[in-house]
Formats: sequence, C-alpha cells, structure tokens
Amino acid sequence: MKFVAIDFETANTSELSICSVGIAVFENNQLADTYYSLIRPPKGYGWFRSDWITGCHGISHTDVYNAPEFPTVAPEIFARLSAADVVVAHNAKFDMRLLHSTAVHFNLPCPAFEYLCTCQLAKRVWPELPDKQLSTVAAHIGHKFEHHRALADAEAAGRILLAMMAHKGITTPRDFAAAVGVPLGRLDIAGEKSA
Repeated sequence: MKFVAIDFETANTSELSICSVGIAVFENNQLADTYYSLIRPPKGYGWFRSDWITGCHGISHTDVYNAPEFPTVAPEIFARLSAADVVVAHNAKFDMRLLHSTAVHFNLPCPAFEYLCTCQLAKRVWPELPDKQLSTVAAHIGHKFEHHRALADAEAAGRILLAMMAHKGITTPRDFAAAVGVPLGRLDIAGEKSA
C-alpha cells in the first residue's frame, strides 16, 4: 500500500499563487520519501500578502525570486502522484483546486488520481474534537510539527490517515474510506476534478 500526502502554500488568495509544495510518500505504513520545493508563482500572481498568509508560512517574495516555476517541478510532483494508490491532503479540495488551476494555467497534463481528505475523514472518526484543523487533529494523535510548512503539513496529513486507519483497525486507505463513508475524490488526466 502506497499513498502520497501533499500540501501547497500560496503567496496570496489566487489559485495560481503556489509558492511551495511538500510531498510525503508512505509505503507499508512508513514514511518512505519526501519532496519539498519553493515555487515562484507565475507573473502577475506572485504578489505576497504580508499579513495573515505570509505571516503563517513565513515565505516571502525574496525566498522565491530564484525558485523554479511550477512547470520545472511538475515532473517531480506528478511522478509521485501517479505512483500512489491514493493521494491524501488535509482540506483536500483546496489543494486539488490549486493543482488543477496551476496545471491548466501552464497547459500541463496532470496525471489521473484519486484522493482523500483527512479533514473529512476526521469528522467521521473523531467527531468529538472541537474542530478538525490540521493542528488540532495532529495534536489529538500526538504528532508534533511546524504548521503551515508544506512538507510538515503533508507529513502530518499522512500520519493522521495512518492513525485513523489504526484506530479503526483497517489497513488500506480505500477500505478505510469506504468503512467510514467518505467517497474518494478524483482528479483526472484532463484536469477535471470531482467530489
């Protein structure tokens, strides 16, 4: 069983302003590989909100000035996504929307994959939690991390999925999602997204 957890950070509220990506690859319930890169948003979309957005992740314009644009790092991202049995993200609709919009903007054929949202799953597994934010759910499972750092967030989402599966005694993400009644989303090769 191999799943990939992914997280993006953005420079501003635009879906085209990805400024970093973190990917954590889990194989047989172990962290097997990671990938991280700063990303320079495309021209016209790279202004940085210096208030709550960049205040969260700490990335600024100077950090990405010499960073690669998305098409340069896309092969690394797409290779990991296409090799996974399922892709995972916390608040997955946000990350899938960013990936979809950016792939379309650069006319890149995104590989088809199915994905799960650990936020949705946490609502079914631990409804007693006061909220289902990544930091809250990670604290519930005893995982310490630096929030709003793409790689740390991706790893946290993956560890949350593993903890939820263990809690229910289920060994694969697909079986687990079916057991708790959360459908998988899908991003197809044409960049269409659903669920």
